[in-house]
Amino acid sequence: MHDPKNQDAPQGEIKPDWKDFIALVIAAYSILLPPLLLIFGAAALVLLLLYVVF
Repeated sequence: MHDPKNQDAPQGEIKPDWKDFIALVIAAYSILLPPLLLIFGAAALVLLLLYVVF
């Protein structure tokens, strides 16, 4: 059986660590942030336009 306390991985097996997690978080932000900024920017422009007009 696999012993979770044993940190010695067999050759060829990749174990993720905290650096992989940080890289995953940065990649997710780089994918999700531009569309969110566009949506919030468009909403802010619409609200500003409504505030100026009315």
